Amino acid sequence: MEFGTDLGIGPNEIEKISPQITFITSNADIEAIALVSLEGYQIAFSALPQYEVDGDQFCGLASALLMTGSSTIKTLFQEDLSEIIVRAENGYIIVSNAGRLVVVCAGTLI
Repeated sequence: MEFGTDLGIGPNEIEKISPQITFITSNADIEAIALVSLEGYQIAFSALPQYEVDGDQFCGLASALLMTGSSTIKTLFQEDLSEIIVRAENGYIIVSNAGRLVVVCAGTLI
């Protein structure tokens, strides 16, 4: 089984997504963006050159945030998680649930 086929995404679709992710980081106030499986596997990732982050680490952290947040929301509100926003003094990260996938964005312009 090829990577992504369990998500309903084939190699051709993955190849088409990567340039679109790169376009977003080049044309928006987002330093890094990734499309991640719920298990934390990187499907597509792009970051500006000056934004020093490892793609695998970025995706793994997003998955950990999603799993922890999802569990918390289920326990407290008996609902599904929509998104997580974490803000710091110099930046933010947004983790959005997209069904079988997760979209993760990070930036410094708030």
